[in-house]
Amino acid sequence: MNNQISLNQAISLFLEAKKAQCLSQNTMIDYERTLRNFQQFLESDPPIDSITTTDVRRFLNSLSHLSKKSLRNVYIGLSSLWTWLIEEEYTNIHLIRKIKPPKPEIRAIEPYTYEELQRMFSVLHRSREFNIPGKRPFTIAKPNPLRNYAILLVLLDTGIRNSELCNLKVCDFNPSHPSSIKVFGKGAKERVVPISEVTLQAIQDYLQKERGNYTEDDFLFVVDDENKPFRPDTLHRVIKRICQQAGVRRTHLVHRFRHTFAVNFLKKTHNPYALQRILGHQSLDIVKRYLALVDADVFEAHAEASPVMNLIAK
Repeated sequence: MNNQISLNQAISLFLEAKKAQCLSQNTMIDYERTLRNFQQFLESDPPIDSITTTDVRRFLNSLSHLSKKSLRNVYIGLSSLWTWLIEEEYTNIHLIRKIKPPKPEIRAIEPYTYEELQRMFSVLHRSREFNIPGKRPFTIAKPNPLRNYAILLVLLDTGIRNSELCNLKVCDFNPSHPSSIKVFGKGAKERVVPISEVTLQAIQDYLQKERGNYTEDDFLFVVDDENKPFRPDTLHRVIKRICQQAGVRRTHLVHRFRHTFAVNFLKKTHNPYALQRILGHQSLDIVKRYLALVDADVFEAHAEASPVMNLIAK
């Protein structure tokens, strides 16, 4: 057993170790935020082995305003720290495993309807009309229509995550090798995702006609003319604004494109293994939820199309 270390020392050493593993920037930010918030909650820098399960439970209870998914991520971050502490022989007690993890959030899978998607696309190029008392009405074209059109197509055509789209770079899109785009998913794992010619053309149109100057190492989608990359919250605001203008009232707006892609992919291919690879899931557990939704459609379709039901039952 190594010499006893304080929580602050443990966090710093843990973050250095994880940084050396080349984890994604988002993962590192989540780790540091979780662990520093825990340290701040304790209002001290106690030795690791003096921290109790009561301390951890009180911290988790203080975060009851978070979603189940966010709360579970906090638990996972703390658990990762204690797993590392045991591996490095700073402690022999995995404190977090003594605490029951928060229940995972199970979201209902409700894809966008075709009507909702059509309304979203229809508002992208529509001008905004202004009526100011005492002045003539005037219109202003909405900003970045080609960028937003390409973003909607990429989300719908590939099913990639919010953060994955934000991290796309120009070099990940290669017109000389069409029908695919390179994506870096959770844990900085790389995968190649199929993409349609229509979406590739939309990306090219955005880069050539609207984007202007860029290099291969620049982020593919940027905010206005500042060349700043999208952040997940920025992308959410853009999609939320489009949905509001289109009269689409939904929650989890960006992630719903992933649901929409997955359900429609399974309806057309009935290939859950291909979908698993495209979405970047390590297991089939989540894909099975999509499959169950599609299976329900299959039974409804059979009830309508069955020759026996149409011939005998009527």
